[in-house]
Amino acid sequence: MKTTLILTALLLAAGTLSAQHKLTVTVSGMNNMKGHLLVAVYDEAGFLKKYTYGKMVGVDAETMQVVIDSVATGVYAISAFQDENGNNRLDTGAFGIPTEPCAFSNNAKGHYGPPKFDDCAFKVEGDTEVKIMLE
Repeated sequence: MKTTLILTALLLAAGTLSAQHKLTVTVSGMNNMKGHLLVAVYDEAGFLKKYTYGKMVGVDAETMQVVIDSVATGVYAISAFQDENGNNRLDTGAFGIPTEPCAFSNNAKGHYGPPKFDDCAFKVEGDTEVKIMLE
């Protein structure tokens, strides 16, 4: 009986350590109803290289909510863009400047390139909402 109680307590503690949360990303600034909205959530190690969580939805409103379930507790950054032509990538022009609407969490801006992870970072410790404005 005592062993069962200890085992149950350990399992409950392990479940708390890997808590999963709902991340709601509210994205505004879609000027047209073309293409898809792509939202990528990164941890620091994978920032702008390999996303940890991601979702793509069809654009049907100027402001949209994208819900990502089962996000682990941690520190993350988001990049989002409207893929107006449906090629599943952010199109850029001269000097790598984006030609499709895009943004980062905290509405962070980069100087001569994308912003740094720390400028975009936010914590997920429970259900979390992040608001982003595409430009």
